[in-house]
Amino acid sequence: MEKETQDQSPVVSLSLDEVGLTNFITQVSITRGTKVYRYQTTVSVVIDLPPSRKGAHLSRFVESISEILSSEVHTHYSLEEMSSHVLMTLNKRHPYEKGSITLKFIFFTNKTTPVSQRPSIENYSAKLITWWNQGKISHKLTLGTYGSTACPHALSQNPANRTHIQRAYAEISLQGETPDIPDMEDVTMILDESFSAPTFSLLKAEDEQWIINQMWENPLFVEDVTRNLLQLALKHFSNRKLEVQATVISQESIHKHNIISKGSTRTDSLES
Repeated sequence: MEKETQDQSPVVSLSLDEVGLTNFITQVSITRGTKVYRYQTTVSVVIDLPPSRKGAHLSRFVESISEILSSEVHTHYSLEEMSSHVLMTLNKRHPYEKGSITLKFIFFTNKTTPVSQRPSIENYSAKLITWWNQGKISHKLTLGTYGSTACPHALSQNPANRTHIQRAYAEISLQGETPDIPDMEDVTMILDESFSAPTFSLLKAEDEQWIINQMWENPLFVEDVTRNLLQLALKHFSNRKLEVQATVISQESIHKHNIISKGSTRTDSLES
């Protein structure tokens, strides 16, 4: 039987690090307890390609993704589990040494406003990368959101006890093996607690005053927010093996530029 074109030898015999598909948009369903969570997700799947193979069988990528996501036989209880399943299924159809799947989506969660206790649906940018390396699987979960900060330096210098405020964007990434990746709801709590005050989609007048008071009573540099993220991750996830990265960008209100701060740490269980 004649080889398929993809299995023929290429003119230039060099290996490639990543070959696959990107910007594949689909719906992902996850069952947790009695609830089903659905995400509109942008998917990328790539694998390495040896120097002996001209191309990848890209139809097998789509088949593997579609089969896992639409299967009524397999119930997935986390995005990490589902992503691992996709990579394992693809490896059976298209053997490879290294590969990854990336999911980008918006994560929604229900919260209540601080004073009026009104329900508010809050959104967080989310990305999950799952790697396959010769059969070993690991993940990197990244969540990001906006919060408010008040400048402590200007506050300390101002005779009228006034300062400038700004909106900051914070991201935290948690990398580890499947059992160690925390629930996204727990990660959103860390994000919101790290700012001078959190932001909400819905606010009544009494909630606005609470946020204003929080900001002035808890002034923070962008560096403080970054350290808060790392410290809270160490506190809440000390029983997990995780590499933690935090990035905060302050959208300055009195400057034409932004301020950025980055930091990283490892949870206690990795250092013990």
